[in-house]
Amino acid sequence: MYPGTLGQLTFDESYKSLLVTQTPNSTKVENPEQHQWSSISNQKMSKASAGVQRIFTIPKPKQPQPQPKPATFPVSIKELANEPDPEKLANTFKQQAAVSVSFRNRHNIYDFTIARLALAKRFSLIEDILESHKDFKEISHEGFAIRIISLYGKAGMFDHARKLFDELPQLDCVRTVKSFNALLKAGVECKRFDEMCTMFRELPSELSITLNRVSFNTIIHALCARGLLDEGLLMLDELKNKGLSPDVITFNTLLDAFYREKGFHGGERIWAIMVAHNVAPITRSYNLRLQAMVDAGELANAVAFFDSFKKDGLKPDVNTFNALIKGLCDLGDVAEAKKWYDRLLDSEETPNRITFSTLVPRFCDCGDYELAFDLSKKMFNRQIVVDEALLQLVVDGLVKQSMVDEAEELVELGKSNSYVQYSLMMPTNDKLPENGDHSV
Repeated sequence: MYPGTLGQLTFDESYKSLLVTQTPNSTKVENPEQHQWSSISNQKMSKASAGVQRIFTIPKPKQPQPQPKPATFPVSIKELANEPDPEKLANTFKQQAAVSVSFRNRHNIYDFTIARLALAKRFSLIEDILESHKDFKEISHEGFAIRIISLYGKAGMFDHARKLFDELPQLDCVRTVKSFNALLKAGVECKRFDEMCTMFRELPSELSITLNRVSFNTIIHALCARGLLDEGLLMLDELKNKGLSPDVITFNTLLDAFYREKGFHGGERIWAIMVAHNVAPITRSYNLRLQAMVDAGELANAVAFFDSFKKDGLKPDVNTFNALIKGLCDLGDVAEAKKWYDRLLDSEETPNRITFSTLVPRFCDCGDYELAFDLSKKMFNRQIVVDEALLQLVVDGLVKQSMVDEAEELVELGKSNSYVQYSLMMPTNDKLPENGDHSV
């Protein structure tokens, strides 16, 4: 409202409308300029005065429609995913973060957005988003700062992660081994292994930070990633010197590296050390050992080792089944691989992307499009992103087998699912695959 206006009427027009003489049958508006004020009784003056008060208080005049403001409720991942413009995506994200504490607490939406911008190589937009978080009061909490450091690491922006870590004291955030470990992890994700090793040796004493087991596990990971497996193994001695003991994560990191780089017998050396430290292996440990058997061509031993899971109180997971399925497929024994796929379905585990990429080409080669269709639907139901070319292969094969309804269902799922859009097409006759031609 502007002074001197009331809705669509001017102030003077509104005031004129107050002076109303009401009778049971009519309502007459008088012109105040022609009215003789001296002839108005005190009672009418009182009524007019009351009318003035009412008109300016009840009802309230209509206000101009406000401009739309950013929603104060968090947007969904789907809404952000549907925004094709990276700059608009970043602006929407910043607006939401600025007005909603609950939005700032949604880790998944942060992970998704930063990953998407990193994939598009829009690092300046990532910097713009994350640097703005220094203005929020939560930045003085180490846990919040750790999230930002970690996001920089996931985006491959280690220098920004290090800069934020160095700035934390100026942001009233006390640095402990937790934020230091987050910085080390960012170094692993950015493959800045040399700098990590330097930080590991120098920063703790400079900052009066006491390293913990997580710190050592992270540096062991870095050393193994650099191919320095023996140096990683020597860290067990440093752990002991610090009064710390290795855990199953320590040994799984070493097992993964030694089985992969030094073969089955090299990994068995680490397995023996793990047993000597009285560290109980977990399902991942068993999976690493089983995978090493498969890689060594000892598939029969791997199948026999599968039975030891239950005997030792462990439950095979989808990765256990995938290792055996892939090993059998590589040997060309698709029939046996199908049996293990059936065992996977009978268990409480569910197929994943690796299961799909391993089996779908084999199912198509065998002409078993019903199984390929069923596995494809499972991927949609679980919102697992898979290779579009493999999905198209299934669609083409279904049409060729006259399973048109199933093919159309997959095409529709590719368009209508809420997490990623696939450009699947119903094939024409001249684009149908020939028998045995299932290359992707």
